[in-house]
Amino acid sequence: MTEIEIRRQVACPYTRAKELLRDRLQPLADAGASLPQRLSLTFHDRELGKEVEMQFAVARDPMHFDEPWAISWQPEVGGLYPSFHGSLSIRASDTYESARLELHGSYEPPLGAIGKAFDNVLGKHIAEATGARFLDEIASTIEARHLAEEAVKSAGR
Repeated sequence: MTEIEIRRQVACPYTRAKELLRDRLQPLADAGASLPQRLSLTFHDRELGKEVEMQFAVARDPMHFDEPWAISWQPEVGGLYPSFHGSLSIRASDTYESARLELHGSYEPPLGAIGKAFDNVLGKHIAEATGARFLDEIASTIEARHLAEEAVKSAGR
């Protein structure tokens, strides 16, 4: 198994960022629905990507502080892409104005020993870049909603 851990700052207060993430994921978790998603990255000026089916479920924080989400995805049409299982969460940051989005998880490289060798050389970097792009997309959505809400508040004053 290969482990990845990726973090991304989000320009939105922790409590609101947590609510916005919940607003997006709770309906999917409640329905047990899969979300078709294209995971991609840019590699040597070339866009690489794969269609996956994502599933989300409510996870538990033993300290009852954060709201982690279990996340998994499987390639839609198999191939040389691994399935992933992990957690997605918003954590408090050092400042009130921001939060930290985190993705932790693991995958098993395909193709046995050959896949593990590829993973050691390049595959893990591809997985981390893909995860970072995924977090960028989530963070951008949270930040855009937060900015829109703040603009409405400012206009009402």
